[in-house]
Amino acid sequence: MITQPIVLMYHGIVTPQTPVPRERETGADLYDVTAENFRAQLEWLKKNLYRTVTIRKNLDAFSTREMLLTFDDGEMNNCTAALPLLKEFGFTGHFFLIAKRIGKDGYMGWEQIRRLNAEGMIIGSHGFSHEILTNLLDPQIREELSASRKYLERNLGLSIESISIPRGFCDDKIIRMAREAGYRYIFVSEKLDGAGADCFSRVAVKSSWTIDRFAQAMQGSAPIREKILVSCKNGVKKILGGGAYDWVRRMMLKIK
Repeated sequence: MITQPIVLMYHGIVTPQTPVPRERETGADLYDVTAENFRAQLEWLKKNLYRTVTIRKNLDAFSTREMLLTFDDGEMNNCTAALPLLKEFGFTGHFFLIAKRIGKDGYMGWEQIRRLNAEGMIIGSHGFSHEILTNLLDPQIREELSASRKYLERNLGLSIESISIPRGFCDDKIIRMAREAGYRYIFVSEKLDGAGADCFSRVAVKSSWTIDRFAQAMQGSAPIREKILVSCKNGVKKILGGGAYDWVRRMMLKIK
């Protein structure tokens, strides 16, 4: 048994006809996975005897073939493209929604979200407005965490127990405040030392991945060049801080 399974992080599952939501952040397309590639990845998981589980089970009882599939942002394609494929392969997904974008162009409305829940998918929060929480004052952080949870619970009649911290910026204070806001399970990009068993790190699936790169990720590895780039990026994040890093990143992506 292991304490944390592999957790994959998806965003958009797209087709050539998928409309691009206007409120998307610059660079979101780096995480768009085509429906064709998503199918191939699910086929690989099935062939290699992986099965999806939910965080509602004992946190200390995961096996090596159990994993979680998570989807951030709540784009409409999560319902129209991802859900049918998950059902086809008998997998379960955790869907983290940006409360402020529910029902807006390109994002799921309450009808689609209720359908996900009815099909056995897990609904969670991705903050109220997708702000970088480490940039905010404490009262603003509490509002982002609490308002999103209450908004989802009020409209869905569900207990919202999990949150995916927006935009990959997190620290010990954010983890503590998320727990204080009532979340039992916290999903982050990279787990902080000593964060506890209720905090899950994730592997971000990229649009550029081949099936071989996907298989490598499932084995807990990555190409050397990619490891170096990630290490450099994390170093720059620490030096610049969330706001400055995000601005530089957006400017560079626009130039490209």
